[in-house]
Amino acid sequence: MKLNFMTSGTRLKTHVTARYFALFCLLFGTQAIAGNTSGVHGPNVDPDDRSMQIRAALAPADNASQQDQWAYRYHYQHSFNDRFRARIVAQYRDRGDFEYDFLRAEFLYNFKKAIDSNWSSGIRFDVRTRRGSRAEEIALHWTNQWNLNNGYRLRAIVLGNLQVGGSRSSNDLGVATRAGLSKRLDNGIRVGAELYNSYGRLGDFGSFNEQSHQFGPTVGGSIGGFKYQLRWLKGLSNGSRDDNFEIRFDKAF
Repeated sequence: MKLNFMTSGTRLKTHVTARYFALFCLLFGTQAIAGNTSGVHGPNVDPDDRSMQIRAALAPADNASQQDQWAYRYHYQHSFNDRFRARIVAQYRDRGDFEYDFLRAEFLYNFKKAIDSNWSSGIRFDVRTRRGSRAEEIALHWTNQWNLNNGYRLRAIVLGNLQVGGSRSSNDLGVATRAGLSKRLDNGIRVGAELYNSYGRLGDFGSFNEQSHQFGPTVGGSIGGFKYQLRWLKGLSNGSRDDNFEIRFDKAF
């Protein structure tokens, strides 16, 4: 896949932006979890990556019968070379009480580099253990990135997960997609939009409003030796909270 556009004015630049955004929406339609701390991660691996990240997300109550839901994530990731990266993730949540939520190990393999094209791709394998009697989980992410013209970047993920052990609610495969379109501005700030879709379990997807769908803008950059990203997601279905806010900070060593 190779896209070439020649821009000579504001009108053409706007047209290119609209085409990319239309492609984004067409391919991935419209996910959401209360206190969503997920991201649209890319497939590429920096061989020198030794970094930590902190994320905090808030899903405000939609009505008086609900309560605000907070989630907090802590990452450490370590690359072994330009193909393999491991990450440990710990998450805590606050739904009236602050408590441990889960611990997850992630292993990313970047099998396709953007050498002779603008497309790179990778596979990420996750193993998650949860608090209490809740089922553990294994997941597989197929993640893709297209480096487009004029600083645009398109990412897309298809993922499946299975519950194992514990009090499983289903033996079927859970299916979800994520996507993100962004542009790096001349001042180094990256702006864009992200889309999360959680369809449910195979054979029992239900209606759109029974699923979880979120969409919203992002902005990120660097300040004081840290990378940051701010995000707001709007719930598009009844299976999603109306609003979800997230902030994250990265520090490389």
